[in-house]
Amino acid sequence: MYPALILAGGASKRMGKNKATMIVEGDPMIVRVAHALRDAGCGLILVAVRDGHQRQEIMGALRHLTDVEYILDNDLERSAKSGLKSALRMCAARGIQRIQLAPCDMPWIDSQVFERLQSGSRAVIMPRGEHLQPLLSLVDVGVALAALDRASMRASLKNTLRTVPNEIITFVDSNCFRNVNSPSDLN
Repeated sequence: MYPALILAGGASKRMGKNKATMIVEGDPMIVRVAHALRDAGCGLILVAVRDGHQRQEIMGALRHLTDVEYILDNDLERSAKSGLKSALRMCAARGIQRIQLAPCDMPWIDSQVFERLQSGSRAVIMPRGEHLQPLLSLVDVGVALAALDRASMRASLKNTLRTVPNEIITFVDSNCFRNVNSPSDLN
C-alpha cells in the first residue's frame, strides 16, 4: 500500500473547534481515519497541519501510532487547495511518488474504500458515493501537483483532478463518506 496523507490543516470555523480531535463514537475523528488507513495497509501516515499548535494537539491523539509524521503548511495562502499543494510538494521532495489522500473529518470511512482504490491504474483514482470524493483520491504526486499548479484559483479540486488521467470507482454505500463540518453533522 502507498503512504497516506491525512488533511487536517483546516481552521474548523463552522465547528468552532479543531475537528480532527473531536470525539466521535469514542475516538477522535483523526484516529478513526488513521486506523482505516492502517487497516488498508498504509505504513507511513503523513498529517498536513496548519501550525505547530495544531500539530501538538493532533500528536497527542495519534501518539499510540508509529510511523506518523507531520507536514506544516508553508503556503501564505490559507485554503484547502493551497494546503494540499504545500503537502504534495513536501511529498515530492521526499521522493514519494504516489499517495492516498484522506480528510480528517470523515470518521466513518472504511478501510475497504482505500483497498478498492488500489485496484485502479490511472494517475488519479477517485471514489464516488452519492458525490465524487476528491479528497479521498489515490494520486500520483507529480501529476496532481502539476494539475494544481495549472489550475485557476477558482477551479474546484474535483475539476482539477479530472483534467488528468483519472478513474472513478463507484461505491454503493456512501454513508462512510459522510464528513463532519458542523455540530449538526454529528446528529
